[in-house]
Amino acid sequence: MVPEDVRHESVHAADGRGLASATQAFRLILTRLRGGGLLLATGLYRIYPWVARNRSRIGRFVPDLPRPPVA
Repeated sequence: MVPEDVRHESVHAADGRGLASATQAFRLILTRLRGGGLLLATGLYRIYPWVARNRSRIGRFVPDLPRPPVA
């Protein structure tokens, strides 16, 4: 589990092999999305550092939704 005080410093994703952060997490997330394979093939997962630097600007376009239930 990611400590709460650093949870928003980077994107995180987990699978059966463990926890991934930053670009590797972004890559893992794309493998799970429809069309994500195309983004992986083109190398677009490498834009994560730009996304991280601009998250407050990008966040304006993402609606606030309730937190999903913890499994």
